[in-house]
Amino acid sequence: MAYATVDELAAALRVRVTAENTPGLQVCLDAAALEIDHDAARDADDPIPDGDPLANRVNIARAVEWFKAQDAAFGVIGFDQTGSLTAPADGFRRYSNALTPLKQHWAIA
Repeated sequence: MAYATVDELAAALRVRVTAENTPGLQVCLDAAALEIDHDAARDADDPIPDGDPLANRVNIARAVEWFKAQDAAFGVIGFDQTGSLTAPADGFRRYSNALTPLKQHWAIA
């Protein structure tokens, strides 16, 4: 279950929602939500509440990355004005700290 809507993701991407892009937008939200759920390690009987603003913002931000990753072959994004930019390599890690208030269980290494 995603913590944001296709309309919210489309607004963050500055694109219009269409019948053609809705499935792609939704799968990016769902992938990001799976990462959030995994990182938060919540008990099955105590999920992240619907409408949680932190989960919503992380879901949108990470889904934007998933969506734009399609344009970043080999981790490089090309721009006419700036040249090639390297995409961040840490994936979800930077969002993990932001989700700390939602975590219930911590892994012990």
